[in-house]
Amino acid sequence: MKRKSIISLLIFSMGLGMMTTSCEDMLSPDSERHSYTVAQDTLYSYWGILKSLQNVAERYIILGECRADLVGGTSYVSDTINAILNFGQNGYAEKYKDGSCRYLKASDYYHIINSCNSYIARCDTIRTTGTLQPYMLKEYAQVEAIRAWTYLQLVQVYGRVPFYLEPMLTTDDINEFMSNPNHPTVTTDNLVDMLGDRLQAMCKVEKLYGYPQYENYGRTRTVCHSTKCMFPTYLVLGDLYLAKGDAASCAKAAQCYYDYITYLPPETNSITPYCGPLRVSYYSIGNIMEGEDEPDYIRTGNPYTESGKVSYSTEAITCIPSSTNKLWGTVLTGVNQLFGFNATISVSTYRNSNTTDNEDDDVMTSSSISLSMNMDRELTASKGYEALCDSQKYECYIGTSTDPMTELIVLPDVGDARRSWTPEYIIYNGDEMQYGHFVTKQNPGGSFTTCYPMIYRKATVWLRYAEALNRAGYPSYAFAILKSGLCNNDNWYPDPETDYAIKDTIFCYPYEYTKDEETIQDTVRATGREAFVAALQKLVAEEKLAEENFKEKDVFIEAASTYNYPDETATAVCYYLDKREVSNLPPYMDYTSAQMKTNITSVPIIYKLDTYANGYSMTSYPSGTSVGENYLTAGIHSRGCGRIAYDERNSSFNYVDQVAKKVKENHGINLTKNDIYSGDYDDFVKEAVEDLIIDEMGLELAFEGTRFFDLTRVAHRRNDPSYFAKHVAKRNGEMDMNLYNILLNEKNWYLPFPEE
Repeated sequence: MKRKSIISLLIFSMGLGMMTTSCEDMLSPDSERHSYTVAQDTLYSYWGILKSLQNVAERYIILGECRADLVGGTSYVSDTINAILNFGQNGYAEKYKDGSCRYLKASDYYHIINSCNSYIARCDTIRTTGTLQPYMLKEYAQVEAIRAWTYLQLVQVYGRVPFYLEPMLTTDDINEFMSNPNHPTVTTDNLVDMLGDRLQAMCKVEKLYGYPQYENYGRTRTVCHSTKCMFPTYLVLGDLYLAKGDAASCAKAAQCYYDYITYLPPETNSITPYCGPLRVSYYSIGNIMEGEDEPDYIRTGNPYTESGKVSYSTEAITCIPSSTNKLWGTVLTGVNQLFGFNATISVSTYRNSNTTDNEDDDVMTSSSISLSMNMDRELTASKGYEALCDSQKYECYIGTSTDPMTELIVLPDVGDARRSWTPEYIIYNGDEMQYGHFVTKQNPGGSFTTCYPMIYRKATVWLRYAEALNRAGYPSYAFAILKSGLCNNDNWYPDPETDYAIKDTIFCYPYEYTKDEETIQDTVRATGREAFVAALQKLVAEEKLAEENFKEKDVFIEAASTYNYPDETATAVCYYLDKREVSNLPPYMDYTSAQMKTNITSVPIIYKLDTYANGYSMTSYPSGTSVGENYLTAGIHSRGCGRIAYDERNSSFNYVDQVAKKVKENHGINLTKNDIYSGDYDDFVKEAVEDLIIDEMGLELAFEGTRFFDLTRVAHRRNDPSYFAKHVAKRNGEMDMNLYNILLNEKNWYLPFPEE
């Protein structure tokens, strides 16, 4: 990094970092409900930090998706977006420089960081209220979390970046920082080492005091509840550990995610963000009808338009909200427009029912944004995304109206029904009829939402928890998050004492023989009866054992042992869990605690009366009483590949088959069930489960801004740049060898840091 470029960058950030936000914009609390007389400047600074996050909100999606495999450009794509899609190659180097477009400005990240540094340096965390509650400690914890999250975005986007925790308020501050030729820098490998202890302390603050509460952001109408703007420190810290990626760090990440999933808020803070077991919340239906060549996809529910308080029943956790009026704050419509949805802002006035002495205060303003489809869109779902959906199997039951669950089948040519986020539309351009697929996550629910982009939602947390569990040594439990979900329910998990298969027979050998007895017993335990008999025959041949003593009536009994995979008669929902994992659960896998409970969830089972019947019927399984507990959850994979009985053994999405398939693809070898549970191929198994999790992230979190970071995180962990290169180079359907070779160099993954 050139010294001049960093100085210029920091000087620009220094100026911005001193700014605060107006109390009239959308990130100010409703002034009619709140009055602050203490530390008001600090509060405004905190709201200013929240507002500054809006400057990086849209690039979170653009940089996270355009440099991955699920998004492609159309014939209308601009040079600046094409430069991002092509990593600055193919003649786009000039458009890939810092500042060449609004999505390529590193100073916006340092603006947030410098504001956070300044806030942390000045905030009075000692002052308390009359009830001895600290005034600003909850905000202080949030600022620490936001700073850490912003640094994580920087290292994921730029690779290695300058690191400082003191506010840069003058050019002397900058010169002092730069005078050190070894000024600190951070990458994903050491960021948690630099910030982990601070975040651990803030986790304790959040656990004790909860989160700041300001009701709704916006002047008069609900824009976004304040709890949707919180960055839980457990999740940010977990992300930092996951980015580092080694087994020990992944175990710590799993603990962080678990602590958030099981976290219950303080009694005085009932609206604290809460995760808990994954609920049905939304799902997508695949349908193929008689005589139709193409399946229909229907989406039920929507996690992206929730504007109320965060609770256990909601999917949304953290977003960077938008305003609906430029007078009130930043209006985030750039991503909508790139994906083909043009925005129109409508403003209307009305009289406030709560009259005041000032007539001007009676006149209130309301604003809304409508979106219309435009075929001249720059971005759309890639062929790589379509291929990922096509490679999945959508399952449902067929039967009769009296016995609907007769047989489980895979609907032909349906794949993953979450492609319902990319439906085809017909647009009339004069007399011309045009067809095109649109990514409706950028237009969720058919209208503009102020709660998008979503940084965290329940599925994001559970999938990252699964990734961490897998690398910490619990691949079958990680798979359970995809298939069945995890919750507080004794019927979910096999009993290590009774539910695992017994090896074939009881072994025997003459009791008179005592020499090398322990050796023979070890042989029996390790390799079974055939090896034991061969050992006896060898002793007879060597005349060390009389043949007449080789009789089964005179025996030493050797007890049988168990396999690591369960007996076929095991009734647990997660019947496939490896005994080694079930028998050795760390604290971050305690699913028996009260915090893992959730309300009764009606789980819809979709079935057809016959294979190609038109329409669906619905039932529920299991009901609260059918398993003796009312604490149910959902597997993430079922959101797009059919909702079937939790303990369905005939499902194509089962642990052994899915792991064996991935190992075959990766290494060209065929693993049996015995191989998978034996311990001899654990590295292959963890790699296979990780591939399944990354596939699920692509299906569930597509177009939300995480894909580039998910792929590069795994490639970096495996020390295998080809993992990332192959995914991205095949996004257009065929391997782009030029792009593949470019991406084999890890330096080319990242944006160039600002130059002269």
